[in-house]
Amino acid sequence: MEQLGGDIVRGRLLPGDVLPSEEELLSRYGVSRTVLREALNVLSAKGLVDAKPRRGTIVRPRAEWNQLDPAILGWRDDPAAPPGTNLDHLMELRRIIEPSAAEFAARRGTAEDHMAIASAYEAMIKASDDIRAFVAADVSFHVACLWAARNEFLLPVGHAIRASLIASMRITNRDSKQNRAVTLPLHKAIHDAILARDTARARDAMQAHLDDTERRRAALMPLAEPMRKATKRRGGL
Repeated sequence: MEQLGGDIVRGRLLPGDVLPSEEELLSRYGVSRTVLREALNVLSAKGLVDAKPRRGTIVRPRAEWNQLDPAILGWRDDPAAPPGTNLDHLMELRRIIEPSAAEFAARRGTAEDHMAIASAYEAMIKASDDIRAFVAADVSFHVACLWAARNEFLLPVGHAIRASLIASMRITNRDSKQNRAVTLPLHKAIHDAILARDTARARDAMQAHLDDTERRRAALMPLAEPMRKATKRRGGL
């Protein structure tokens, strides 16, 4: 499933392509017929392939894929792929969703939601120079803000983009000094506005944070290429 799914999402198998025959796939992967069919069923459920009588299993158009499926997002994060495109799309998605979500979080968030946001922010402070811990806390902060918006349709989006969000923050948040000087104050502004139930300020604070993220990412993307190559040599992070 991982190998076939990765080949499809990364463009090694294109929409309209017919997968090799069942016998060829059994020989290639050295698995049982049951395992192969189960893998194809999973890929079909994700919208990637469609089994056609007498025609075989065909790769479906990209518009029919479940793009927010965590596995599909994971296959997009290919160390061999040119950097930038996936993160561009992620930033567009964040700009569409997160400012409005912060506004709703300020309006609808419960005391428990506010505690989760505050806890994630405190974890960012405590992480200090530990970049991995800082990024994990940062992701938790944004997921908590989405949760506090109290819209169930936002939750799958937040969980689905988690892996891509971590990949993005590994680029934009790898300078601990800048995290303390810039990232923390921007998150504090979001934190304070949501807890104060100031909807307009919450929206503006999230927008300001995303503007800063985009500026930092644009400045650092040329530096991401050597990191991408190193990651590829190590077999991924």
